[in-house]
Amino acid sequence: MWLRDFFFCLIMTVISSWNVNSIRVRANHVIKFIEEFKPDILLIQEIKCIDEEFPDFYSNLGYKSIINGQKAKYGVATIFKKNLIPKSIEINNEILNSQSRIQVINFQSLNLNVINLYTPNGNPLTDVNKFDFKLKWYEEVYQLIEKFTDNKQNLLVGGDFNVIENINDALNFREWENDALGHIKVRSKFREFLSLGLTNLTRIFYKPGQIFSFWDYQRSSWERNDGILIDHFLATPKILQNVVSLNYESKYRGLEKPSDHIPFWIELNI
Repeated sequence: MWLRDFFFCLIMTVISSWNVNSIRVRANHVIKFIEEFKPDILLIQEIKCIDEEFPDFYSNLGYKSIINGQKAKYGVATIFKKNLIPKSIEINNEILNSQSRIQVINFQSLNLNVINLYTPNGNPLTDVNKFDFKLKWYEEVYQLIEKFTDNKQNLLVGGDFNVIENINDALNFREWENDALGHIKVRSKFREFLSLGLTNLTRIFYKPGQIFSFWDYQRSSWERNDGILIDHFLATPKILQNVVSLNYESKYRGLEKPSDHIPFWIELNI
C-alpha cells in the first residue's frame, strides 16, 4: 500500500474514463472509484439523464462538472478537481450535436484539450440508417480531431469508441465481425484517427487480447471472460511522451449491479 501511495505522489495528473451505463444507477460505484484513485479528470459516458438530473455525488469530494445530457439515453459528462479551470469548446456540427455523445474541453493549466466521446453503437446492421449514422459520426469526429492536430495542439481523446479494432480484442471475434462493432468499415474509420498522428495508448501497454473493457450482461460473459476491448485513450505526440501508465480496473465489473464497461485511467507527468 505504501508503495502505491508513494507512486501516486510522483504523478501530477490522473485522467480516467468510464461508460457507466446510467449514472443514477452507478453513482456509488463512481464514488468508490474516485475515492480509490482520486482522478484529476473523469470522463463519463452513457449517463442516461438530462443535465438537471445528474446526481451531485462529486462536489463534496472536491469536484465540479460539465454535463451534456439527454433524457433516458446517451449523454456524457466530465468531472474534474475544483483547482482545474476548464473551458468548454462549442461544437458547431449538426451530426455531432444531434445526439448528446461528445464534449470538447480545454484545460489551460494542463495545456491539454480533451474530447470525451460515446460513439454510436450502429446495430443492427440491417438498420441501414443506424449503421450509416455511425460511419458519418466517425467522419465528423475525424474532422474535429484534425483541427487540433493541424494546429499541433495537445489532445487526448477518451471514451467508448464502440469498435473492436483488432481481431484479438474479442475472445470470439467471429461473433462480432458481422456486428457494427467489428465491421471492417468501422474498424477502418477508427484507424483513420491514428492516421492524424494519434497513438492508441492501449497498444503501448497491452498486447491485443491481453485486456478487455466490456462484458455483455447476457450469456454469463463476465464469468466466462467473454469480453471485448472498445474503450480507449488516443493521444497526440507530446501527450504520449508524458504518459507513465495505463490501467484498466476489471474488478469494477464484478461489483453488484455493475456497468457492462470498466473504468480505465492514465497517469501523466503534466
